[in-house]
Amino acid sequence: MRRSIPTCVALALISGACGDDPTEPEVAACTSDTGSVAATVTGGTTPTFAWSPACSVALVLVEGSGGDTWLVSTDDGTWDSPAQANLISPPITYGTAALPPGVETEYGPEPLTAGAPYDLILFRIVDPGGTTCGDLLGNVCRLVIHEFTP
Repeated sequence: MRRSIPTCVALALISGACGDDPTEPEVAACTSDTGSVAATVTGGTTPTFAWSPACSVALVLVEGSGGDTWLVSTDDGTWDSPAQANLISPPITYGTAALPPGVETEYGPEPLTAGAPYDLILFRIVDPGGTTCGDLLGNVCRLVIHEFTP
């Protein structure tokens, strides 16, 4: 009789880690060299945005075909320091006024149109010498562009 290795044990052998729930894969932690994330968007015309690993970011931008619809960011005067600039953690709901201290709405929110395409774009301030970011301008890393349709 052939026995299969439980998923959690197989993941532990491959990744060296195992969570409490064997049905869910271990989520990688955000580190100073994290250069990309996987984004998820849920919930109609007032979506909630999340990303993994759950890196804090300095800027969240939603763009539609007509341009920017919502932009929240930290003060760019803090962008010399990743610790001072990256203050926005997931999840965040579109148009929310409940933002962390030091984070402001720069533009919008404009109403989203059901069925129209939009992009969620996340930017993180990084140490340019210690990142795996493939889309880097100075110390600003574009972590993801994630298309969604409300």
